[in-house]
Amino acid sequence: MTLNLLLKLLVAIVIVLSPIHKKSFASWQTPYGYANFGFKAITANHQKYNDRNLYGSLTKLGLTLEKEQPSHRICLNQSFAIQKAGNELAECEDIWEYAEHDGTIAIALSDGATESSFAREWAQKLVTTFVNQDNRISLHNDLTTWLLGLQTIWQKWLSQQNLSWFAKRKAEQGAFATFLSLEISSNLQWISLAVGDSCLFVVRDCTLQESFPLHNSQEFNNRPRLVSSYAQLTNINTLKALGHAQIGDRFYLTTDAIACWIFKQLEASLNPWVKLEQINSQDTFVRWVSELRDRHEIVNDDTTLLCLEIQDASKIL
Repeated sequence: MTLNLLLKLLVAIVIVLSPIHKKSFASWQTPYGYANFGFKAITANHQKYNDRNLYGSLTKLGLTLEKEQPSHRICLNQSFAIQKAGNELAECEDIWEYAEHDGTIAIALSDGATESSFAREWAQKLVTTFVNQDNRISLHNDLTTWLLGLQTIWQKWLSQQNLSWFAKRKAEQGAFATFLSLEISSNLQWISLAVGDSCLFVVRDCTLQESFPLHNSQEFNNRPRLVSSYAQLTNINTLKALGHAQIGDRFYLTTDAIACWIFKQLEASLNPWVKLEQINSQDTFVRWVSELRDRHEIVNDDTTLLCLEIQDASKIL
């Protein structure tokens, strides 16, 4: 070995063993050894390299990550209605509407007051306007937040109708209807608004959890609270109920005839839920209501039964 080469080798050894370079390597060390010395640099740039941004980058590249599947599904199991005996179906003044907005289910039911003009049309306007609102879930809302605007639209529509002087005079007295709504969000929080005697029943394991807005059969009469189409006649008291649902819960929305029957069954220590669960078609519903009317167990009135059920998504084929 030449002297020149030997000197170069000694210089290299001295440099490697010097305290300066030991300190430099020590500053790179992590609990996981030298091989991980780049960790600090990545951590310092976490805003650039964090998981969220990585997912965003995948999305930009056209890659879709599998979303977590919901644990439940909200199903409209029953939606049956029948008119008063002796009337045509087109004369039924029980009207309901259903919609879904970003995972929130909205359903509304209204019973038009027969004594007023255009009660059926007014009930239709109420439920359609409500379920098509943009604000969900309406914990801060009541009917008055959108009712005045709806009444203005109604008056304009009414002015365009070709009515006799007598019909016009009666129509100007206003149209009236009950109102009941239910909204269930994707996290199973629910809220209900009500005016009148259409009722909500929350049932869990065939046991009543809550009835709203009425609580017994004695509360029904011929003068329920109503929502008016006439602004100066509007003096409504909107009632509100809310809660959190569980998988398996059922929400029954009914107009007064069935609601009163349900309360009477409960007051007689009978279980109405088993019977209601067995009604699986319009024909079955019509026969059942007709039998109740014949036995004078239910009044001869427009009659509607709706049912939403929270189902376990894993058990749905």
